[in-house]
Amino acid sequence: MTLDKEIVTRVCAQLAKYLLERSAESLNISITKAEKYEVRIVSKVFLEDEELNLLKSYLNVQPQEVGYYYLPLVGEYGSEEDLAIIAMLLEELKLNYDESKHELTISFRVR
Repeated sequence: MTLDKEIVTRVCAQLAKYLLERSAESLNISITKAEKYEVRIVSKVFLEDEELNLLKSYLNVQPQEVGYYYLPLVGEYGSEEDLAIIAMLLEELKLNYDESKHELTISFRVR
């Protein structure tokens, strides 16, 4: 598997696991590839402020902080070295949470 496919697979798996553990009612993952892979995840899930902040920190992590933020979420999905590479290869991360609808939208692109 090429590196960009591996990155998309691992990050989507980590985020899906995180959201399902928080009792997501629905989870849709859309992956498209033009020149680069673009991912959009939409989930109906109730998140406490603390959980939302953890997710924001996870998605906006700097390469030197990757071990601190990724390891609580990653479990068996990769080593610290793998995740450092993954964090450096994501761009255009966006996270929106509509509290009234309990709808979370995450999007990112692989460099």
